[in-house]
Amino acid sequence: MAFAQGWSTLAVAYKSNSQYHSSQMFEHIVLRRSEAGTPVSAGQIAQALLFYKKVHVILDVGSFRTLIGSVGPEGLLALLARPDFSAVYSEETLATVTNVVGPMKVHTFDAMTVTGHETVGIRKSTAERIEFHLNRQGITGRRAKEFTRRFLQYVPVRKLTGDHFRSGGLIEAARQDLRDAEYVHAAVRRILSLLPEGGDPGTGLKFEVLETELGNYVFENIDFGSINGRRAQQVPPLEPLTVAHILNQLQEARTDLELAAHYGGDFVTSTTTSGVIQVRHEALLRRTGINLAAQQTFLEVTLPDMPMIAELIDSGERSFADFMRLYERSVKFKQWLSAATPDTGLVREYLLAASSQDWIRTSEAKLIRYLFTGAVSLVDPTLGVAAGLTDKFFVDKIFAGWRPNHFVDGKLKPFLSP
Repeated sequence: MAFAQGWSTLAVAYKSNSQYHSSQMFEHIVLRRSEAGTPVSAGQIAQALLFYKKVHVILDVGSFRTLIGSVGPEGLLALLARPDFSAVYSEETLATVTNVVGPMKVHTFDAMTVTGHETVGIRKSTAERIEFHLNRQGITGRRAKEFTRRFLQYVPVRKLTGDHFRSGGLIEAARQDLRDAEYVHAAVRRILSLLPEGGDPGTGLKFEVLETELGNYVFENIDFGSINGRRAQQVPPLEPLTVAHILNQLQEARTDLELAAHYGGDFVTSTTTSGVIQVRHEALLRRTGINLAAQQTFLEVTLPDMPMIAELIDSGERSFADFMRLYERSVKFKQWLSAATPDTGLVREYLLAASSQDWIRTSEAKLIRYLFTGAVSLVDPTLGVAAGLTDKFFVDKIFAGWRPNHFVDGKLKPFLSP
């Protein structure tokens, strides 16, 4: 059995009618994997929350256990109770099963669910299996049962093999992709170029799939010996690449595409599956690419040489609870973000807003400035000098109104500088 490997960064944006319903940036994001291809992390959620109006997470067992370990059961429930955060839970893990039939190998797409352990037996219901995962992390008894009850009130359970995301299930959709020889050949070429130490397969690449009742036979000429030799030399060593791993990347790509179509908005998963999706649907990635690039540039310009929010939280230098205290003070910043458009550019809008003092120069503002400082002088002439010295401070702070750099410089920067 083989699972998709080589995860890093990907983003997919898709609407079922191929049109975006809003010209605004950072409306809605769906997270399925972290930047490194590992389960969704608390830091990734935090950074998404700061920029997007709504964050939705597709929780598998790995992401569920990661969040329980980082934010705790109570922290996860508090997050799920927020109106700007939601999640769906799927216990299934996509896999490519390989069996030996005579002298050859046959490969079949499938999904598996961890239902227990030899030491505890089989857990038949989803609730029992959630408790099992909690028990393995030291959360037992009444606390585990109460968390499970509340968790299932917030989070619907969905199957990748069911009809919820696509009639017939996502695995069947991936099987249909294997019948398109031209697509499979182009997608495998892209997978090899993106996987660590995969390299350029050259113009003579062969990768043909023969579908039978037993499964799929693959005829290829990939030099797995050289590839896996290079992968073994990495620190730490990378798992050997196989035909099953490549096939599973195709299955993951179809799954991500269907999930992106179902939810809409920006969809984040791995670089490799992103590359596969671009083989057929490059335009679908454009909006998410704009948003992610704008976010990255904004942080680099406004907070140079500072760690990313996700990096700081996932490293343990800041806790998720620390971030939530910062987040509660970001209301005006998020309102400003929600008005940003890709036509103007986030950095340009920030610089214009941060330096905009045109209103201060108007005659009305000058009158208020005069009346304010003059009134103080009339009440107590000895305070006139002090009022004049503090005049600029009060005008900038009170009359000029809020600007996004107030949050970035006054709150976000100190948070990133523990």
